[in-house]
Amino acid sequence: MNRILDSKEISITKATLKTYLHSYKKSGLIYSAGRGWFSSIEKPFKLNQDPIKAVEQILKDKMPLLSFSCWSTEQLNSYTHHILSKFIIFVNTDSDFINNTAEVLEKAGYIVYKNPTKNEIGKFFKNTGKTVVLLPSISKEPKATDGYAPIEKILVDFLMENRNFFIMEASEADNTVGNAILSGRINISLFLDYSKRRKFNIEINQLIPPKQ
Repeated sequence: MNRILDSKEISITKATLKTYLHSYKKSGLIYSAGRGWFSSIEKPFKLNQDPIKAVEQILKDKMPLLSFSCWSTEQLNSYTHHILSKFIIFVNTDSDFINNTAEVLEKAGYIVYKNPTKNEIGKFFKNTGKTVVLLPSISKEPKATDGYAPIEKILVDFLMENRNFFIMEASEADNTVGNAILSGRINISLFLDYSKRRKFNIEINQLIPPKQ
């Protein structure tokens, strides 16, 4: 995963660099990975939406006008070192609708936590395997499609929420995100912009596992 290098860092003109990049893209050696980023990974990341289809359908049926974005830790399970046995579903929606959304999901049999504080998580949170955490939407977050959060949002949110919910060791969470990034092409600029929006410092090179 490489970014366009500033001409101050290497002895090559920007015009020459653009020529090489154009040639590499045309030859299929590199592919666009967002503004100023390129990747050698051809196929875009394919996100497994099955783990959140039930919640997505419930919210669509019961609250058809609700704007929301949801994802599950199960969607990252194939990229972890230690397979998770219980999963958490996260749903972002407008803070004004969190209570109504919680009622709908609780009636459907889910254990719901409404924007819990770190103190509340430490005292009361239990992952039953059918757990939903409702959180306020974040301005300028990567846009969901039919309620499904895109992978760029999921990866950043996963790293953020891992700090609060102790899903796994921090080093393993980093490796999980790195494995996901290498498994399919994502929009790196969108990923980094969102991490800055959430005030979470991410270094791509630190996330990518070293070659064996």
